[in-house]
Amino acid sequence: MSGVDLRYVASSGNIYNLRDGSLRTGADANFHDWAWEVIAVALQYGSRVSGFTRSPQEYEATLSLFGSEESKQKQLEALHDDFELDVRNLTPGRLYWNDYYIDCFARKSTTKPGENNVAVENTVSFYCPYPFWVKEESRSFNPRAGDTGEAFLDYPYDFPYDYYPGISGAETWVTGFTFKSDFRMIIYGPATNPRVQINGHVYQVFDILEASEYIVIDSKRGTVEKTTAAGQKVNIFDLRNKEESVFEQLPPGSLQISWDGQFGFDLTLYEERSEPRWEVHSERINSR
Repeated sequence: MSGVDLRYVASSGNIYNLRDGSLRTGADANFHDWAWEVIAVALQYGSRVSGFTRSPQEYEATLSLFGSEESKQKQLEALHDDFELDVRNLTPGRLYWNDYYIDCFARKSTTKPGENNVAVENTVSFYCPYPFWVKEESRSFNPRAGDTGEAFLDYPYDFPYDYYPGISGAETWVTGFTFKSDFRMIIYGPATNPRVQINGHVYQVFDILEASEYIVIDSKRGTVEKTTAAGQKVNIFDLRNKEESVFEQLPPGSLQISWDGQFGFDLTLYEERSEPRWEVHSERINSR
């Protein structure tokens, strides 16, 4: 795991670096294990495959704690408090491998002294209900009219990437993804019946957005929600365009994006893989 940024982010927001001087993950960690289950009909000879499915994934990792007896005890207790808080609140933590993350619960733990009693070894089983590693790619599209700078940057969502100025309501985004992806689209007011077209597919909501209001379309959750200027969240699922699904996954490769240029929006794509890529460089890892 040389050069890998590996960490656990608890639902409390506490971050544990699993590869620092006092807390290290053993080489036996199986974060790249995966298996598809076959859906098939038995034939006289062999079978006919009708599909594949995935069960929740479980990873086992041995965490070695180093330092004074007091520091090892304090770190282990803090880690386990967060593990148990996640479980009791039914709110998963996240394992990060560079820029990829997977939601998980620490459902099982065994602790024992390490070799020569130098370290404490804690073997943890991480249960992942949704068995895919996710990497987020985000991009912002500014309104065409007026200043494309400060006014748009003051919207209530921030992402760790450079804003990209919209040009006449048409952009090309080469994602580099291999598969279709879910997405989150945040449309900022003012706007009337905002409509975005991506590779010929229309994503539209029939509503009026005032300044400082925004709509969030989440394809994975199947939700359309509006946040008013007062901060109230309103379910506007029934105001979505019903002729073309606003939850249609985005295709891989090049995205041709067009809109009337009169409003701004952010688009976040979710690349999902059975295992995280073996990247050694990480620009930034987002905490929850």
